[in-house]
Amino acid sequence: MAEEKSVTPAENRKPKRKGGSGTASVTEHCTAKREEISQIIQESYQFFNLPKVQTDEECAERLNSYFQLCAERGQIPTVEDMALALGTIRQTLWEWEQGSKGPVRRDMVKKAKEILAGIDAKLVSQGKIPQVTYIFRAKNFFGMRDQQEVVLTPNNPLGDPQNAEQLQQKYLDAAGLTESDKTESD
Repeated sequence: MAEEKSVTPAENRKPKRKGGSGTASVTEHCTAKREEISQIIQESYQFFNLPKVQTDEECAERLNSYFQLCAERGQIPTVEDMALALGTIRQTLWEWEQGSKGPVRRDMVKKAKEILAGIDAKLVSQGKIPQVTYIFRAKNFFGMRDQQEVVLTPNNPLGDPQNAEQLQQKYLDAAGLTESDKTESD
């Protein structure tokens, strides 16, 4: 059986349009084989017609089924597919995570997203997904962010404000000199 050929960017390229960015085109830069594309579509589309969960119990059942299905099929769970498995979209899932359906649903969604974050973290630590992919997903789906520590220093790092004579004496003392030594060197 012949191996199916990858769809390369050059073979998929459409005539150039004016404006826009070709770097954002999934079609132009996708290296997946047709078989892989079909599998990915099937993995996401399988949840398309599911009705939106109505109760917290139904939500829990649907999440358990979703993660079990992913484990059985060896399919990587995603926020997008998880939302579809719950019969909803990412925006609604985010609202539930903020508590719009109460604390039980909020905590359930947060824990489910924590599972997704853990899976992504393990995949990146094992070199199975690019670091930049992990960083994007961690920031956009899991609330992680770059954080810088800002250390404020006093306006006068030498201590309390002193006049010129006090500073001169301080440095003379530190050097082991006296006022008379200073005038002798002038």
